[in-house]
Amino acid sequence: MTNARQTIDERKRALRHSIMKNRQYTTTMERIDAGELCADAFFALPLFLRARTQPPTIACHVSMGTEISTLPVLSEAVRRGCRLLVPRLGTGRDIGWSSLTSVEEVDALHHEDTARSGHAMRPDEPDAETLPAQALADADAIVLPALAVDSRGGRLGRGAGWYDEALMHAAPSAPRIAMCWSSEFIGDPLPQSPHDVPVDAVLTEHGVTFI
Repeated sequence: MTNARQTIDERKRALRHSIMKNRQYTTTMERIDAGELCADAFFALPLFLRARTQPPTIACHVSMGTEISTLPVLSEAVRRGCRLLVPRLGTGRDIGWSSLTSVEEVDALHHEDTARSGHAMRPDEPDAETLPAQALADADAIVLPALAVDSRGGRLGRGAGWYDEALMHAAPSAPRIAMCWSSEFIGDPLPQSPHDVPVDAVLTEHGVTFI
């Protein structure tokens, strides 16, 4: 079992290194443009088109480094009056969330200099109240980062396991949507560990694909 786990971990590390290296060739404008395309596709989902008594609750990560920018999704969610949950990363595997209500709060989390350089600087923690891990149960849809996603919903993250633990509190009805570049949505199965939580859909600059 130990050798099998080491093999999976080694394959994950190799994939992360390769993907992160390829992402270094993306530009700030490409990441922003891709983010706008992702936002257009995300807000075209039926969740936002059907009549509701109140706007939905959205959980979404704050992009960093060479990730596709989530600023367009975050800003549009606030503009639409959605309740917006963003991660509070804390220390280690502390799971928490904060609710943002204004574009100014969204902008305050974004390192413009980091976006230009592509370095994966951790986003600032929100100034808003810290909500417990269980707050994710209120989300009607969850957008989370991925380095790659396979055709079965397997997700490759950065390796900390934060989102795998966080998703344990998600409502079963809330789609788990991983955001990555279209070139990172692959057909071959990704190496997966028992604790890895699959996703329901992938969001790329080409649109949303449910799995």
